[in-house]
This record gives sequence, structure tokens and C-alpha cells, in this order.
Amino acid sequence: MSLSHPGLRAKTILCFALVYVVWGSTYLGIKVGLNEGLPPALFGAIRLLLAGGLLLAFARLRGTRLAISRRDLSTSAIVGLCLLCGGMFSTLLSERWIDSSLAALVVAAAPLWMALAETVLPGMDRPSRRGVFGLVIGLAGLVLLIGPRIGGVSGTPQELLGVAIQVVGTWLWVTGSVLSKKRPLTTDGTVATGYEMIIAGSVLALVAAVLGEYGRFTLTPAGAGAMLYLAVFGSAVAFTAFMWLIRNVAASKVMTYAYVNPVVAVVLGYVAGLVGLLAKPEVLDAWGLAGTVVIVAGIVITTSAPATRGRREPIAPEPDELPEAPAG
Repeated sequence: MSLSHPGLRAKTILCFALVYVVWGSTYLGIKVGLNEGLPPALFGAIRLLLAGGLLLAFARLRGTRLAISRRDLSTSAIVGLCLLCGGMFSTLLSERWIDSSLAALVVAAAPLWMALAETVLPGMDRPSRRGVFGLVIGLAGLVLLIGPRIGGVSGTPQELLGVAIQVVGTWLWVTGSVLSKKRPLTTDGTVATGYEMIIAGSVLALVAAVLGEYGRFTLTPAGAGAMLYLAVFGSAVAFTAFMWLIRNVAASKVMTYAYVNPVVAVVLGYVAGLVGLLAKPEVLDAWGLAGTVVIVAGIVITTSAPATRGRREPIAPEPDELPEAPAG
């Protein structure tokens, strides 16, 4: 069925809204949890295990079989390790030294790395010249953001370390996104995503044990709230929306969430300080503000650009609807 069909078009808009707005708010959720003393590996493990369990329970209640083939399980493991142990955990590590809004801005490079991968790898939807131009504009904004920190004009060495960790995590996230398109699944999308989270969460639980994080675990009301929000909305709902988009829409367009997330994160980081969720409002310096403006400009060009369609793999069967968050 074509994405121009009214039902699929509405679903596409909903998925983009979830990925754009909800994921933009997860950077603040992570910062709140870390400030409440949650150790990063264990924080990520609990979040993913809760979210994975919710997805598998939702699939089972809907009557979907939870059985998965060995090939699909291996694909889910690889993709989950890249996206979640790589990308998501890097954000947990980086936000120990940088503001949530800065972490979101660094992720803005993801569309460019994805566009480069699409240009090189066969069978991908290649961006047009206008699309590549928009992505380059976005990268120019990232240079405005990071360049002064590398040159010592602004920021601290710890902040630069946090930025570097986030950049590596972005590369791993894009790797997982490419693999999810190159190795299509025959398993229901919700089930596959649930297994990805369970596997990645189990690995992070082992990492937490090695790092001795269990003895440092404390759970405050604010920390518990951050954990539940990230598990239900940030992972179970928004991640499922992302996986549906990455399998059905040109990847370079899907990755434009990285342009919108920073705007959401910047606004929420400032407001959170005003209302007491953070110790003080997060405020970008002049370089950060300039980078944000240029990055956002890139999304206008990129999202309006057509993609050159390559030979596509069959799309994995997907659920008819996204999992609903528990009432209340």
C-alpha cells in the first residue's frame, strides 16, 4: 500500500510527531534521572527491560506470536546493540558532562552520516542534490556548535569529552539504522523491537554489574518518574514509531528528527530550570544559538527534497497500530 493512502499518511504523520516531540523530551528525562543519582548503565538497563517487556506484552495481548526465527533474533540483537547499547547509552554517558540540549544538538549530525551511508550502500533511498545540500547545511550548524569547543574558545575539557562520546554514539545509532533496512525482518515489528530492547537491556545490566552500579542505585520520586516516562513514551512508543518509519520512509527523511529534537530539548531544558526540575535553566551560548538556527534551517531543505529510489527490500510486516501508553 502506498504511503499516499490516507490511513498510512495519517500514521506517518503520527509517527513523525512522536519521534520529533517525545524524543526531544527524552534528553531532559535522562538529565533528571542522572541528577537524581541513577547510575547510567543500570538506568539504561531498567528503562529498556521495562520498555521491552511492555512491547512484548502488548503484542501478546493483541494475539501476535512471540516466536522469532534465529535469523531475526540475530538481526534484532545486532540492531539493538548498535541503536541502544551504542546510541542511547552514549547519551546517558555524555549527559554526565553536558547539558541535555547540547546532547540533542550533537545528534543533529545523524542525518548527514545516514545520507553518506545511503550514497555508498546499494539498495538505499539516495538523497537528491537538494537533500544533500540541506544535510550539509545541518552539518554547518553542528560545526558552529562544536568548533569553538574544540578550539578552546568556549566550553570545558569535560564538555568536549561529553560531546565526543555523543558523536561516537551517533555513528553507532546510524549503523543500527542502516542494518535495520539492509536486513528486513519477517517478524512482527513490535515483537522485534521488544526483543531488541530486552537484549540491549540485558547487556547493559551486565555492564552495570561489572561497574558496580547496583550498590550505588537509589530511586527518588523524580528518578522513578523519569524512568517510567523514558520507558513508556521514550522507548516503547517513540522507538516503535521510529522503527516503523525507518522501514517505510526514506531514511534521510526519518533522520531529520535530529533537527527537531534539539529545539524541543533546548526549550524544555530552559523551562525545566525555571520550574525546578533542574538546578538552573539550560542556556546555550552564542555559538550554540547560532548552531541551532542553522541546524533548524537544514530541516526545511531536507524534508522538502525528493529521494532517488533504489531497489528496495521487502518491508517487514508491521502492527496496525502503535502500542498505547497505560492509562494514568
